[in-house]
Amino acid sequence: MTGINAPSTSASVIDWEAVPVAKRREAANCIFVPRGFTDEFLIAMQELRDGTREGADAMCLVIVGEQGVGKSTFLKRYAEEHPPQRLVEGNVITITRPVIYISFPPSPTLKGAAETFLKALAGPGAARGSRTTLTHRIKEMLIDLKTELVIADEFQHVRNEGIKGRSEVADWLKDIVKTTNIPFVLSGMPETVQIIQADAQLHSLTEKPTILMAYDWENKDSRFAWRALLAKIDKQLPFNERSDLSEEETARHLFMCTGGNLRDLRKILHRAVRRALSVGGKLITWDDLAAGYEILPKASAVRGNPFDRNGLFK
Repeated sequence: MTGINAPSTSASVIDWEAVPVAKRREAANCIFVPRGFTDEFLIAMQELRDGTREGADAMCLVIVGEQGVGKSTFLKRYAEEHPPQRLVEGNVITITRPVIYISFPPSPTLKGAAETFLKALAGPGAARGSRTTLTHRIKEMLIDLKTELVIADEFQHVRNEGIKGRSEVADWLKDIVKTTNIPFVLSGMPETVQIIQADAQLHSLTEKPTILMAYDWENKDSRFAWRALLAKIDKQLPFNERSDLSEEETARHLFMCTGGNLRDLRKILHRAVRRALSVGGKLITWDDLAAGYEILPKASAVRGNPFDRNGLFK
């Protein structure tokens, strides 16, 4: 064992044995462990919001990485922690939305992206009209809602057909940012950077991208970070006893089964927690992890189910 592991019999702050199983499953679904970049990025987002309130020109933050590295989970959580607010002044009630989170689905046109944007602001019924009309409404609503930050997730999906597609997307975004003076966080796959670079002026409004790399078991620092992540997750599991997820062999198998993908890790652990709770387990066992791995598409580099020591899934 290394210093990463918490003692396996360490007492939990909550006596999970006294908590109903349904609440324990709910707690497992809410587990969130920030990656190392989050503190700096939180500060940067707050600085953008503070800056525009104080009269500075809006800028954009960029965060890119492959699927499953933790971008969306972090950004959704940030938006949830900054919900709409109800302001009462005399007989006037105003609803503000300081942070808007939008996840863009694949769309071949900018009009489709504008419809998604407006739906996030005003609901499905509002997304009607030409692209110009939709964009005008977006700008009006962002100002009316006193929005301080827009999080545009999966931004690589914002496209427009034709040879000038990327530059048109960049122009569209730049127009919204400059007209409203509201900062954006642009998040997505690595090609998001190429969209931004298609327009020199938009590029000048963005700060250096934050690039989230996937975990790498062969890299000593990355391996340590993976095991540290598992140790933190272990402390949040709804059990009084530790499951020793960061123990080297367990951590290695979890990495092999997920490729370091946090989305797949969550799927395994959610299934494992549910199984452990269903049989009255005191912690997650390898049989529980084996059940969790069974729901994932099997990695070509992994032979069989590495957690299935007892042959439950042969």
